[in-house]
Amino acid sequence: MSSKIETFFASLSDLEVAKTLITEDCQFFPVRDGHYSEVPIYGARRGRDGLEDFVQSLRNAFDTQSFHVDHVLETETEGAGFGRFEHRVKTTGKMFRSHWALQCAFEDGKMSVYRFYEDSAALEESLGVQTRCIEAV
Repeated sequence: MSSKIETFFASLSDLEVAKTLITEDCQFFPVRDGHYSEVPIYGARRGRDGLEDFVQSLRNAFDTQSFHVDHVLETETEGAGFGRFEHRVKTTGKMFRSHWALQCAFEDGKMSVYRFYEDSAALEESLGVQTRCIEAV
């Protein structure tokens, strides 16, 4: 049986399906909450339009070579996933490899919070940029 997290990742090739798996105001936090012009995938987003914007930024930035979900832990209201990926960066041709972790929340069986962690130093190195952190925690 697939987890909600695995089902969500598998649905990202068809955004109309993916949008049905999230709440209307789902919060997305891909690596960093702040928006950085040097790294367009960074920046918090909200809702179904936010999901579409985030996925488009991924498609614009990377040619995904592999994406693996290694472990998932889920309850009715919370989830965590762990895995690894390899992307080729479109602008530089360099490989970006990282393990990843996902923390999420669910409401009525749908994802309501998506917070993704990856090796941001490796990402920035593969993009040929270096940002200065603007987040407060």
